[in-house]
Amino acid sequence: MHNLRDALRSAIVGAALVFGTIAANTAAFAQATDPAHIDLAALSTRFERPEALQGWSQHVVPGFSDKWLAPRIENGRLVLEPTSSGWFEDMQAGHLYRRVDGNFVVTAKLRVEGTKAQLPQTLFSLAGIFVRAPRDGLTAASWQPGRENWMFFSIGSAFPAGAPQFEVKTTYNSLSTLKISSAAAVYAGGKTRDVELRIARQGELFSLLYRIEGQSEFTLLEQFIRPDLPQRLNVGLTAYADWGSAAPVYPDFPRYNTQAPPMGGDLVARVERIDFRRPTVDRFPVASFDVSSSFMPGVSQARIDDLIKR
Repeated sequence: MHNLRDALRSAIVGAALVFGTIAANTAAFAQATDPAHIDLAALSTRFERPEALQGWSQHVVPGFSDKWLAPRIENGRLVLEPTSSGWFEDMQAGHLYRRVDGNFVVTAKLRVEGTKAQLPQTLFSLAGIFVRAPRDGLTAASWQPGRENWMFFSIGSAFPAGAPQFEVKTTYNSLSTLKISSAAAVYAGGKTRDVELRIARQGELFSLLYRIEGQSEFTLLEQFIRPDLPQRLNVGLTAYADWGSAAPVYPDFPRYNTQAPPMGGDLVARVERIDFRRPTVDRFPVASFDVSSSFMPGVSQARIDDLIKR
């Protein structure tokens, strides 16, 4: 009887171990194949040769006009040259992107200048990172207003024209709100420096940071809470310029989006690289960068350290 009991006990323990191993392996496989957990490093791109653009998609809406010259590789950098254009409410512009699921940290290293001066001399002429909710299958014929959801973080000159500035903009159901900040340190002393722009997604929280050439770590500029944005986003680059030429058409969005744009874009962006990775801390309900105001200061500090590191 004891031998039978011991045998049954051993069989039960063995079965539990087997099923536990199967469950663990199944969970690990599910996480490894879940688009929201797949390693993003393969999306990172150094624009050293034309082949680097393979795998990238360009924002194209049949029936809408192009709002920038075709992106190209020159001297080891991606060159973006917009025409007179802008992302505002239902107005659209150029966008080069990869599809990304789940949380991410995207960092672009670029340099932005005017076509005839150190800085653009036209209103709202900037370039940077753009994150947009997909609208697959959109055409000029099927387009409807009020459905744009996105944000961007860019550098160049916003308002007044010729001033060195960052622009951040968030758009919810085609209602846009922007904020302009000084970027004087990027252009100090008549020298144009490379700058790294970064957007990190952790659930509904998006953190926008930058690092100027020579600085040891990133600086937080802004954070947005966007629980409306879907898990899958188009994440990449944008460039736009010369709002003064586009503004007279506003708010006739169909006309703006379909007509050939004026060629007044006064901006050249040169992008060295764009890097993708997962954050080390996923969603956390405290957005503050001041750990003294966090009920879990260790987690907050880990999040901060991850976002500001090079």
